[in-house]
Amino acid sequence: MNDLVIVTGADAGALVLYAASELQRYVRALFGVSAVIATESEPAKAIAGLDAAAARIETVQDTQSFLLRRMERSGRSDIIAVGGSPMSTLWGVYELVAQWGVQYLLHRDVMPDDPGPFHFPDIDQTWTPNLRSRCWRLINDFAFGPESWGIEENCRFIDQAAKMKFNELFLSTYVWQSFVHYEFRGVKKETGNSWFDFKYPVDGDTIGKEIFGGASTFENPDLAGITDYEERHAAARALAQGIIDHAGKRGMTVDMSVPILEYPMEFRSVLPGAQTAQQLGSRTCRPSSDQDPDDPLLVDLIRTILRTHVQTYPDVERFSVVFPEHREWLERAEDSWSKLDEKYQISEVMSLDDSIAAARQRTQLHGGAERQVTRVKGDVAMLCLLDKVLEDTTVMQRPGRTPARIIYNGMAEELMAVVPRLRACGSELLVFVDYTARRVVDQIDLLDLVPTDQVPSRFVFTLADDNVGVVPQLATEPLHTIATRLRASGWSGFMTRYWMIGDLDPTIQYLARSSWDTSITPESAYAELATRVFGDTAAEHVCKVWELIGAITDGMDRHGMGFSFPVPGMMTKHWDAQASLSPELLEDRTRYEQAWELACAAIEHTRPAGKPDLEYLTARLRFAVLYLDTVAAVRDAGLADKEGRATDAIDVLEKALAAISRAIETYASVARDNSDRGAIAIMNEYCYRPIRDKLADSKTGTPT
Repeated sequence: MNDLVIVTGADAGALVLYAASELQRYVRALFGVSAVIATESEPAKAIAGLDAAAARIETVQDTQSFLLRRMERSGRSDIIAVGGSPMSTLWGVYELVAQWGVQYLLHRDVMPDDPGPFHFPDIDQTWTPNLRSRCWRLINDFAFGPESWGIEENCRFIDQAAKMKFNELFLSTYVWQSFVHYEFRGVKKETGNSWFDFKYPVDGDTIGKEIFGGASTFENPDLAGITDYEERHAAARALAQGIIDHAGKRGMTVDMSVPILEYPMEFRSVLPGAQTAQQLGSRTCRPSSDQDPDDPLLVDLIRTILRTHVQTYPDVERFSVVFPEHREWLERAEDSWSKLDEKYQISEVMSLDDSIAAARQRTQLHGGAERQVTRVKGDVAMLCLLDKVLEDTTVMQRPGRTPARIIYNGMAEELMAVVPRLRACGSELLVFVDYTARRVVDQIDLLDLVPTDQVPSRFVFTLADDNVGVVPQLATEPLHTIATRLRASGWSGFMTRYWMIGDLDPTIQYLARSSWDTSITPESAYAELATRVFGDTAAEHVCKVWELIGAITDGMDRHGMGFSFPVPGMMTKHWDAQASLSPELLEDRTRYEQAWELACAAIEHTRPAGKPDLEYLTARLRFAVLYLDTVAAVRDAGLADKEGRATDAIDVLEKALAAISRAIETYASVARDNSDRGAIAIMNEYCYRPIRDKLADSKTGTPT
């Protein structure tokens, strides 16, 4: 007689069979039990049923719902883990495993010290999500984000996200990358690079050189060394398709972004008067402000780009049309509104003047009210242009399946009420509002402008902002406020925005748990995570650490935007500062040090299974303290130099070089993914080397 039989039913598909294999793997790892997978019940001491028909129980009707039910019969222990779809059946298995004490993190699982003898939990419960779209953003930009992940790292991450019941992926791509190739009016796309084409050498004096595996340059491993455009496109396309395929194996759907008003520089020759786009690195061009949004040439170009995306990645369900960060065509707003009004009677919903007047009240927006006014005016022209593009219904067609859908991504909130009138291709909304979660909370009433009862709508959850940069961040509290509002207002769900994932487990614990249980708060999520990973004794210290990081994140958002933005000049800008480090940033440094001391104390009491994660956290906090020390020293050295105190400037620069060296060494000692390695490569290039060179120039008297 077998100890455990996992029953899948005769018609189990690939995802249910995978769920069975995962359950088989975990019971062996936890209990040393060798389970058998079968299509029907066999003589056994225990049965785990993954098939509703075989288990003779009611079928779960909601495709995202699942149930766990333990039953005792004939001296045998049984459990049913079954969902309304193969995907939710997999979630049921992962919930069962979590009931045994396994904690899922973004990088790995943490196993319980002693799960006891094999047993099924005493449970009879059905789970249904309160936020149905739980989406992770991948690829993105910058070397310290998932753009640096190869397919192996992406697949490992997707597997962890599936365990936490995330059900969608969003591939955030950019026009200067290699993922899509198109030709237009005789011009071929020939630009294909990573992270704005910035280069990160790994040379003889690179701090942490040993973590780069002998590479001479930091690159995405799947694209490393490929300089030929066509070969690079093929490799990038394989990477993106690999992500899509693996997501499908875990039951996830995939969306992809399509910037339609930015183009590689080679297309300037076919766009009369094209101008350089206002984006980092000045790598792209945009239509001239004088070019009519209805210009057939421009419409044809955008149709070409959209059609190419759909045909290149036919498994993508929705393509997200990105509204540009910096708007153009402001003077075309009235004409564009009139055209849309004539076609869709949008003035019955609102007037253009009213939307502009509402935008003028947005004084809390990063960039101020005038920036929001430009968003409204530019987006009216964008909506008119997109409407013209989509008059050709073949653009979004996919062979052998329904047409791909459109997501309006990042349009001005004041205009969203008209989207139900426009709704091309079953369109949806992806809403941003502002750069950080705290700034959104300050403007949270704007969420009421979104017609969630008529258009499926997701909100962008900024977990960590690139403007704050490479130091640890946690925005769980403001995200809780936003998530609570979304549930009350009928939103579909959320999409994450972040770069590094190493610091984010506390926030993800909250998002993953609260999306199914509205009683979960940041405090309860933190306590549960800390106890399960680090143990009872260390948990209190670690929760205080996370609370301190949250307070620092709140403060940095108010006084530190752009503080460690990972671009050229991220450190040298402090040399040019007109004052020493501000009292607010000094307070942030003190709080990071307090958090570091608490984390160090917790290490002495943590259980062995959680020690690697606590060592990572401790090193990240120490890095933050040393990074702030570096900034303070560079500022003071710059002031000394301006005042003609050359000797003092050299002395302080030496302290800065020592501090940044220790900071990077500390971080490198715990690096565990390519985002960490990317951050270290960035800081070598933009922090360590500029300080080193500045010090050398100061010693030789070379003008700086």
